[in-house]
Amino acid sequence: MGSLSVPETSLAAIQDKETKAISVAKRPTPVPIGTQVLVRLHYSGVCATDLHLARGSVPYLQPKVTVGGHEGTGVIASLGPDVDAVEWHVGDRVAVRWVHIVCGKCEVCTTGYENLCPSRKLAGKDVEGTFAEYAIADSAYMVRLPAGVSDADAAPILCAGVTVYKALKIANLRAGSWVAVAGAGGGLGHLAIQYARAMGLKVVALDARKRDLCLSLGAELYIDVLETDDCVAQVIKVTDGGAHGALICASSGQAYADAVKFLRRTGTLVCIGLPPKPTPLPLGPADFVARGIKVMGTSTGDRQDTAEALAFVAKGQVKPQLNERRLEDIDEILKEIENGTMQGKAVIKIA
Repeated sequence: MGSLSVPETSLAAIQDKETKAISVAKRPTPVPIGTQVLVRLHYSGVCATDLHLARGSVPYLQPKVTVGGHEGTGVIASLGPDVDAVEWHVGDRVAVRWVHIVCGKCEVCTTGYENLCPSRKLAGKDVEGTFAEYAIADSAYMVRLPAGVSDADAAPILCAGVTVYKALKIANLRAGSWVAVAGAGGGLGHLAIQYARAMGLKVVALDARKRDLCLSLGAELYIDVLETDDCVAQVIKVTDGGAHGALICASSGQAYADAVKFLRRTGTLVCIGLPPKPTPLPLGPADFVARGIKVMGTSTGDRQDTAEALAFVAKGQVKPQLNERRLEDIDEILKEIENGTMQGKAVIKIA
């Protein structure tokens, strides 16, 4: 089968189960079984979902493992015994994504929603993740990285990028429509601006103290939520009647409440960010009946969505704004995401 030189132990950022502190330490290097491969990681993105997992703040996202991360890029270091050695080879550039494996047979898997498979296993939650020198991926559900897209640029697309791309797909907005992006200067939002522009949409960006970044990425207009007394009125005014769509990339209950009010008739709200506390939407039957409002949600996408999202990067239409850091910085990065001070997307250079 062949393999790269794989050490018996390697570095990983490990979270202590009791104190919740994350520190870099040696651990036994994972060994692939069945259809799994071992990936020598070069980069890993850091996502808001990593924050939820580290804090245990979302009931259905309680980690079973101590190594987080799910936006990994690198090369295959070794193959498990059941890997198709004709299709996959040591040295191939591949992704380690949020969805590690799905059953492929259940109702959601066979109707286009495989990312919601009830039997799915998730990287950084159910299997050890990408905050490490080595991680496991399953060749039965693996994505190859395209030529022309660097490992650093590919990493943020594997969850953040494909999530906002999928959100725009399901919103089904016509070219020229207004889409409001809440949290527009963050890891997901700054990519949402670029995907929206590439898809022919006009963007009104909402965030705090991130005007220059959002406008530089192609937002038509920017509203600082800390500098306006009435965000709803501002969006309605600048979009001449309200946004046709809204992507809530921020983990903010207020962002959801505002979006419901500033959507125009037949507008579509796409839920992405998860507020730390239960957040009921201020919607009633009349909003659906009299205004024609639609509410949808998405988390990541399938393999085809990922390939399409990466293609925008390969064509130069989307360029992640990278904040390159080290494995030792994960605790600090999570705090910046939590405080809303992270501009662009944090990526960890591993090798």
